[in-house]
Amino acid sequence: MAKLKKLPKFVKLVKPEKQVKNKFDVKAFAEVAAKAAALPKELGPFIESAEDGEGVTSYFWAANQPGYVGWRWAVTVAQLDPTSEPTLCEVALIAGEEALAAPKWVPWSERLADYQALQAELEKQAALDAEEAALKESDEDSEDESEEETEDELSVADSEVSEETEK
Repeated sequence: MAKLKKLPKFVKLVKPEKQVKNKFDVKAFAEVAAKAAALPKELGPFIESAEDGEGVTSYFWAANQPGYVGWRWAVTVAQLDPTSEPTLCEVALIAGEEALAAPKWVPWSERLADYQALQAELEKQAALDAEEAALKESDEDSEDESEEETEDELSVADSEVSEETEK
């Protein structure tokens, strides 16, 4: 008779909701792994399972953690055939489709290049604005001068007309 090994103290055993019979219930096996990874009450209801390849399946449960809306507990299990013992591949908390996640990372060199291009464009625009303002100012000055000349011409013409009428 084979000797049973004692498990270390840090290993916690969690009973699955369904009892495993002669054949291995892989979903129950994955649920045990998910319950062991999550804190109590953090593992939500079962969502779905997805075939990842030959004998590899991922099982997903909702995460009931504050601040992790839309996230899921994912457990990946490998099993060669229905009679072989399943192997736990990975347990992870992953973002779902509706989860809030960080934006895609952009290298510093690209961000710096974008910043420098924006600064160059702003400098060009400022130079164009200054040039337009100078043109407007010179146009206004020339209009003021032409108005003064026109007023002078009118006053001269008025004086000539008044001199002629006096005679």
